[in-house]
Amino acid sequence: MKEKALQLDSMKMRKVKVKSGRLPIGVWILLILSISLIIYAFLAPVLYPTDLAATNLRERLAKPSIFGLSDSGHLLGTDNVGRDTAIRLLYAIKSSITLASVGLLTSMAFGIILGILAGICGGWVDDVVMFMFNVRQALPSIIIGMTVSTIFGFGTGIVILMTTLIYWTGFARHTRAGIMQLKKENFIECSRAIGASTPRIIVEHIIKNIASPLIITFTNNIGAVILFESSLSFLGFGIQPPHASLGTMVNNGRALMVTQWWQSLIPTMVIVLFCVTASLFGDWLRDRLDPKRKQK
Repeated sequence: MKEKALQLDSMKMRKVKVKSGRLPIGVWILLILSISLIIYAFLAPVLYPTDLAATNLRERLAKPSIFGLSDSGHLLGTDNVGRDTAIRLLYAIKSSITLASVGLLTSMAFGIILGILAGICGGWVDDVVMFMFNVRQALPSIIIGMTVSTIFGFGTGIVILMTTLIYWTGFARHTRAGIMQLKKENFIECSRAIGASTPRIIVEHIIKNIASPLIITFTNNIGAVILFESSLSFLGFGIQPPHASLGTMVNNGRALMVTQWWQSLIPTMVIVLFCVTASLFGDWLRDRLDPKRKQK
């Protein structure tokens, strides 16, 4: 009886939380911190114009000047070839966020197109799309990324291509399911009866009705894409030197964990910050936009 009572209380609390729609203060703090860091990173080329390939061996492995730990003049110290770690971190954040955003947008566009084709056409087109979906789900993301990098080489375009090939499935699944559910509704039949074309029905009725799950999928995948790009760069299959990436900075600081532990720890903490923020905000957004969860 006590367990049932606790379950009922938790369900009531969940219901109140969903209806209130208030973003928890902890998520607010993480969100403000992440957005501020991203904006600062995108202003880095203007505030701190630098050549990422330039080195200064005289200042290599300088200790951080933050909190008065040293008088090196470098906020987070320098790496093993004398590059400023703080400035390089800002450029790495800008690079990782740009690649993750563009890659996720292209994967969303690709997934929506395939989902529309599968839902509208049906038949063998639907079978082909579902076969592609099953093949993608059966292959690990890292294996796909390493294979694409081995065949096509490295670069920002390759990272975007890999992201598109990996993260299109969620958007295609939601689009296909929404179309299959909506295309037999009365308002769709009425639109057809008054002469509305299929593209107009898709844009004006179907896309608007399935926008919520697509937005939720996009938000939930942001952290995963950032982690995926960082993992590829860490393994050497993503962004290549001298360009900065969070995964590359973690990899470069691995050999200095004993004496210069912050070289690897700080970019790792930034990756964790972005992933946790995106995950928590995505969960809140799902509770707000998903009508099925609101009814529970």
